[in-house]
Amino acid sequence: MPKYLHATLLFFVPILLHAQLPVVKSMEAVHTTVAQYEKFELNIDLEGTFVNPYDYEEIEVHAIFTAPDGETFQVDGFYMEEFSLDTGTGNVQFSGTGRFKIRFAPPRPGTWQYAVRITNAAGSTTPEPAGFTCTGSEHRGFVRNNQTNYLHFDNGEQFIPVGENMAWQNGNAVLDYTQWLNALSANGGNFIRLWQAHWGLGIEWKNGWNGFAGLRRYKELNMAYQDWLFDFCAELDIFIMLCIQHHGQVSSQVNPNWSDSPYNMINGGTCQNTWDFFTDETARAHTRNRLRYIVARWGYARSIMAWELFNEVGWTDNYQQNQGRIADWHAEMAAYLKSIDPYQHLVTTSFADEAQDPMVWANPDIDLTQTHYYLNTTNLQKALVNGITSYLYEFGKPTLTGEFGLGGNSSLANTDPDGIHIHNAMWATLFGGGLGTGMSWWWDNYIHPRDLYYHFAPMSNVANTVPFLEQDLRPATAFVTGVSGDLLLTPTLGWSGIGTDTITIDENGGTSPAGADLGIYLYGSQWNTGFRSPPTFVADFPEDGAFTVTTNADAGTNPRIAITVNGTKVLDQAAGTRQNFTVPISAGPNIITVDNTGTDWITIASYAFSGLGSRVDAYALRSDRASVAAGWVLNKDYNHLSVQEQGAPDPAVGGTLKISDFTDGGYTVTWYDCLSGEQLSSETVFAQNGTLEIPVPPLYWDLAFLVESNPVATREPKAALAFQVYPNPVSAGDALQVRLPEAGVGEQVRLSLYDAAGKPVFNKVRFGEPDQLQVELPGDLPVGMYWLQLEQAGKRGSRPIVVGE
Repeated sequence: MPKYLHATLLFFVPILLHAQLPVVKSMEAVHTTVAQYEKFELNIDLEGTFVNPYDYEEIEVHAIFTAPDGETFQVDGFYMEEFSLDTGTGNVQFSGTGRFKIRFAPPRPGTWQYAVRITNAAGSTTPEPAGFTCTGSEHRGFVRNNQTNYLHFDNGEQFIPVGENMAWQNGNAVLDYTQWLNALSANGGNFIRLWQAHWGLGIEWKNGWNGFAGLRRYKELNMAYQDWLFDFCAELDIFIMLCIQHHGQVSSQVNPNWSDSPYNMINGGTCQNTWDFFTDETARAHTRNRLRYIVARWGYARSIMAWELFNEVGWTDNYQQNQGRIADWHAEMAAYLKSIDPYQHLVTTSFADEAQDPMVWANPDIDLTQTHYYLNTTNLQKALVNGITSYLYEFGKPTLTGEFGLGGNSSLANTDPDGIHIHNAMWATLFGGGLGTGMSWWWDNYIHPRDLYYHFAPMSNVANTVPFLEQDLRPATAFVTGVSGDLLLTPTLGWSGIGTDTITIDENGGTSPAGADLGIYLYGSQWNTGFRSPPTFVADFPEDGAFTVTTNADAGTNPRIAITVNGTKVLDQAAGTRQNFTVPISAGPNIITVDNTGTDWITIASYAFSGLGSRVDAYALRSDRASVAAGWVLNKDYNHLSVQEQGAPDPAVGGTLKISDFTDGGYTVTWYDCLSGEQLSSETVFAQNGTLEIPVPPLYWDLAFLVESNPVATREPKAALAFQVYPNPVSAGDALQVRLPEAGVGEQVRLSLYDAAGKPVFNKVRFGEPDQLQVELPGDLPVGMYWLQLEQAGKRGSRPIVVGE
């Protein structure tokens, strides 16, 4: 059975005596030759007089590494217990002895020198300097940010994260993460978000709680698992955002864990209240010591994309009253990480829902921003992109949807068994301006047991094709005409969130200002009046339509919904939860205001504008030179609720995608199938008077596109593969007849069948007969809608089929 074995076990025991100068018993490199960006590891055995080897105020070990060109890197050492780990069982065996180590990932080839220094209260010891050789490698290095909205590696290659949260394990960490990560990697995923939670892989918690030993005494078992995990992720080319602190650890109200916190005075800490965690100097010193240990032990890991200081810090107690102190804490800890991290990993943090602090996000030591949204709506993807757009415009930094879900709902197997909302959210967030795809929650009880990893594969294929970084792509104004539909706006701002007071909507459904927000809570006239922000919509209806306010599941006392159109109040009614309030709207310009004239608040699910907008949503990015674009179009009727209740919608036919502010001229647009990620067709299109117009193929669900002014040979214009299929509907176990174009007779044909959510059912290869070919369907195929995709002679085409009783 394969084993993950650390270096030879040597002797080290801390001795409780008066301080004596540290004595180096031995110092040995595990390897004297390592590859670029691989781990160089130095074992140091000491005799010394100290009590806690994890405490940098008591014993400090560091090395100065000198590169072939003379550049120097200071790297901290750390203490650990030696162990062996069986990857087959996940079992860890400790030797009972420990030692200090220094780990370093050399960023360039050549001969390196290093000088070690060990310091305690008695003074310092400096062993004889030594060296090692670094050979070249194909590793891309660490992840960096730049002046674009995207990330890149040290070698300049773009990095587009495609992944999900995997915050903690349910059982054995090795067994759980092995199966989860292998499944993600096999489907093109390259990114996870991991928490150092005390019930997961945290390293510091209350003495006596599940093997923890209190402040500055770190849990070796969890650290052993992370030693393995970060190297395993590097093997799979998966990158990690490591969340070091979560809100519950500093909360007595939201997911409260404060009663068990080692920082709590009742457990031996120095904090009388939760908010003292951010201001008490001793508490902050403990945090700095933990950060220093984390960087020393795992900073070498190129699989770590970013340090995340806090998960949803806005949920900590009395956040509003302590916002300034929390911003100061972030400034201190972000700067501290930058000062001790020789690899300069990216640094971020996070807030819940719309909660955020501009002081935190504007801090230059915070490299990227995050949004977290949980909204039970068919329009989830649009709300996520609205958050992305808002953050890009306000803070000018790369931004990531770090968490999303359909409300706080863990029973998604019933709400959306096939993960359609994940598919739509990932495509929208990437082509809505995110630095990568949005990160779904519920990895352990939804994505993995339902095997929804197939949603990542086509996304990864297309993401690797689009030149996001090279072209510095940024959100562009885009809409689809010719397929009229309805516009749905979903509020995202939570309690105390004050939304945009006036939103302008054009006849195509476009909204301004960019990133406009709406409050979930519509406050009444008596309570919480400081949060009141009744929204006004200035909307240009191309024809007579309707406006509907839909309330959500929660309300205070005696709310009322009032709707005013062009200065006239047309509705004022007592409001309950989950109700619709609809008024007719005449064609032309209209000013619509919604207010709560009752006593207390009520939550709003959506604002709907019937007859305004398009059946097709468009998300587009454009280069600064306005000559390259990429994006995604979605038939809005293809959402988790509609597909479950009504099956697949009719295709949106006859639409034209328009992208504004484009350089006039001819271009090639390439369409990509979002079920496979493969190129579907391409054609020549033109921009005139600053607007690029692209005919949209019949759209059952969605398509991605890339527009280039100088297409490479592989994207020369070509038509989609045309074919007919019958009978349709068809029964499971019966044969489908596929009629091919005359030019394809006798040629090899690849047939792929996907279910309604894009999960592959089968892939077959056939050869075209004189008129048609025959494909037998599996006898156990469930009733429902499927997609049949054909590929022949480099052309592809898709058709929906229905499997009936």
